[in-house]
Amino acid sequence: MVMHFGVNIREKTDGLKLTRDNYIKVRDKSSFGTGKVYSESFINKHKEDSLYNYDLNIEYFRLLSKKEFNNELIQFVSETKSFKEITDLAPLNKVSGYYIMVLDEYAQAYIGRSENIKKRMQDHWAKQKEFDRLIFGGKETSILSIDSFRAYDTTRIFVHPTNELYGHEDNFINLFDKKYLLNRTIGGTLSGVIEAINNRKTRKLSDRG
Repeated sequence: MVMHFGVNIREKTDGLKLTRDNYIKVRDKSSFGTGKVYSESFINKHKEDSLYNYDLNIEYFRLLSKKEFNNELIQFVSETKSFKEITDLAPLNKVSGYYIMVLDEYAQAYIGRSENIKKRMQDHWAKQKEFDRLIFGGKETSILSIDSFRAYDTTRIFVHPTNELYGHEDNFINLFDKKYLLNRTIGGTLSGVIEAINNRKTRKLSDRG
């Protein structure tokens, strides 16, 4: 175990930062609960497409201005007047509210909500994005999932503790310049995969627009 933002996280043999080598964990069974088993040809093609999408995203991040990203973050925090930067997640165990995960190296952020901010953050760091969910949309427009990143990719955290968890998440997302956000769909409670797809967010990875 290692400490990160005041909480214990489990070390991973392939590291606690995202790399091209640890981005994909192949699984031949569907993660959608259908019982489907993927063919070798599907797996090889999906792995190829996922790495292509990964490379496009990394190049997209590289072209972003970290200074402009930081200015956007500061402006967002100033405008909302509700988010505060924290360095210790431990006091947020079983505390509900909104959170911002900041990935400074990539000039990206993720806005989420939870009934237990500490647990939710640790869940993000512990996950490995499902193989068949790496691409959400097309391989040239899909945004990398926040759950593909590792614990050490999160360099700053802002939180807004509150019991009012409905009606604000999407407003917060829309206040933030979309080119700096890893959110793949709208905020709020979604009824399932179909609603998530219908509200999917994509980006033109060939430019910074």
